[in-house]
Amino acid sequence: MTVKWDSVRRDPELWFPNGDCLIHFYEQGQSRRGPSLRVSLEDLEACNCGFLLDRYLSDAVPQTPHSSSSESDIFPQRLDNFDDPAPPAKYELYIPAPAHLSREDAFRYHLTTRNFFAWIYERPLVGGRLGTALIDLYTRLNELRYDQDQNLDDILAYIDNEGYTDFRECPDHALAVLQFAETLQERELWTDAFVHCVGMWEQLDRSAEFEHISRTSQALISRAHLEMDLRLERAGASLGNFLEDDLSGAYLGLGKEAQLHLERFRSFLLTFYIGKHGYWPPTSLDNSSNSLPKLVYRSMYFEFRNLYEYLVDLSSGIDIQDNKPVDGGICVYQNILTYDKRHKYSSLPHPLPLVPKIPVQLSHGTTFSKMFGNKQAKLDRRVAASAALCSATNSKDAEVMNCDLVREYLRFEKQWTMKEDTTVTCADARKVRWILVYAILQTLISVTRSPKEVRDTEGVSYSLCCQIAGTPPWELGEKVLKSRPLHEAVKRVSLRETLLAQGPDMDIVSAKPSPLLVIPKGTQSSPKSVPLPKRISVGSSLKLNAPQPIRTSSWDVLNSNSVDVSPVTTCNDSSPTPPVYNISPINHYNVSPLSQYSDPTTPSASESGAGDNSRWSASSSEDGMEHKSVNGDDASNYGDDEDDEQPGNSLKAPVAKKVSFSSFRPASCNPEVEQYIRS
Repeated sequence: MTVKWDSVRRDPELWFPNGDCLIHFYEQGQSRRGPSLRVSLEDLEACNCGFLLDRYLSDAVPQTPHSSSSESDIFPQRLDNFDDPAPPAKYELYIPAPAHLSREDAFRYHLTTRNFFAWIYERPLVGGRLGTALIDLYTRLNELRYDQDQNLDDILAYIDNEGYTDFRECPDHALAVLQFAETLQERELWTDAFVHCVGMWEQLDRSAEFEHISRTSQALISRAHLEMDLRLERAGASLGNFLEDDLSGAYLGLGKEAQLHLERFRSFLLTFYIGKHGYWPPTSLDNSSNSLPKLVYRSMYFEFRNLYEYLVDLSSGIDIQDNKPVDGGICVYQNILTYDKRHKYSSLPHPLPLVPKIPVQLSHGTTFSKMFGNKQAKLDRRVAASAALCSATNSKDAEVMNCDLVREYLRFEKQWTMKEDTTVTCADARKVRWILVYAILQTLISVTRSPKEVRDTEGVSYSLCCQIAGTPPWELGEKVLKSRPLHEAVKRVSLRETLLAQGPDMDIVSAKPSPLLVIPKGTQSSPKSVPLPKRISVGSSLKLNAPQPIRTSSWDVLNSNSVDVSPVTTCNDSSPTPPVYNISPINHYNVSPLSQYSDPTTPSASESGAGDNSRWSASSSEDGMEHKSVNGDDASNYGDDEDDEQPGNSLKAPVAKKVSFSSFRPASCNPEVEQYIRS
């Protein structure tokens, strides 16, 4: 509860008429305002305020009137209650604000001084915000007391006694203590306030304390609230059909009869809760999600916890060595641990149920009863099964037996054992029911149980089941600093190192330069105007007048590790025309075939007998190409060109010979090239 306060000149709550020490909020001789507080020096010494007395205690004051006119005006009702006037004060404390502080900071300093004496006499704090007042008070305790190691315990006890740690339905208290606990790095107190802030997330922005907590805490609160809402919705959807999806045949290795019994037990639970609530599942108050109301979660938790305690084997444990030898049938232990691991639940201390044991002669029956169907023998077996089920329980606990669900479950087992169409054994039926009871209880625990640091869980309208992983913020910051030092150098990798690290098909450093392109005679352009080879995209519309090259797929071109150098035309020693080479692009480079320089005497595609359809450009579509394999044969890389070969088309284009850079030599048919190389 927050009230207005304006008693810095003289505080009624800290003015004790029998006190022998006056407290002034100014330096001695600097004001005629008079004292603001009147306390007992003995109380100050008892609180170990040695630094306070050493700094600010002055000599005894002269005799003054017992009460001034201003004191009578302020405290008329208090003075009327005393027949004898108050004794004069013997001591004075002058506690001024530091001179360098502004007017606003000086006023805050005086409020902290007043709160220091309020802590001594267990009075409420005053100030603009509770979080700032708590932090300032703790700082002042460290300044004015001898025993600083005791300050933390003393201030925690003080805020607890004053009710500041009661966060229920109070965002101001929760946010203020959250800021205070983060400053002091008090994990338990921070977690308690944090969980309540997550539950009251929709009300936090209305509090003036919210914008003063750290950005990290704000982000953690938002993330935890979102995760909690999603978990509540998933739990509501699962409990609505009693874990029909989580315990389906895809997760449980149950036989047909055991699966049918599991569905029968689900029907029993559905009938029980429809009779209790009128319909199932009940909707939440806002009808905006699949989450069940908080009271429904809580009541179901207590009911299934009692049913768990009614059926649990207290001698079982998480370790397989602690459990009894397996007697066959359904493996409960494996199914339980798999379910907990899949949902990231902490396994309960006792994961196995009490299994009924029926005498062998009654469980199997005699040969005569099996052949002739002795009704009395069947009845005896059913009665024995019912008695075994009742004995395999923890029925001595009166609180457990008072639960409605436990009593209805006991009636369900008796009715089931008396039916003649039961084919699943009593032990397996108990195991199947136990798996569902255990899984439902684990789901309810995840949406009802709050962290152990939360003290006040009753009387709140919101959920307190948030996850606290990754908190508190100061531990999160330490993890980040440990994972990466502050002055860690960031290594910048060059493009060359990146290409080498990727493992290219050809070493960039050891690669020899590409062969020179010799311009034949008759070309109009001068050698100085010869352009360097450029990277031309595959989609370029560059026309090639040379005869049709060997057509390969784009996949072959990109994965080729060598340069294809093959003569397109046959060159004789007497022919003046230099050969034209088809140079395939280097792998990892987007380079289309280079344009060739040809002599006007070079025959065109139409003259060589290829026809107009044999002319191919770089912009031609790949569908019209004949795909060649890497090995140079006619097989297609895509496996879809076997039927493209026509019977009448017996002529094939010459196969290109692949020559590496190291083995490349210009043809000897061109003497000018030979002369150029020798020079």
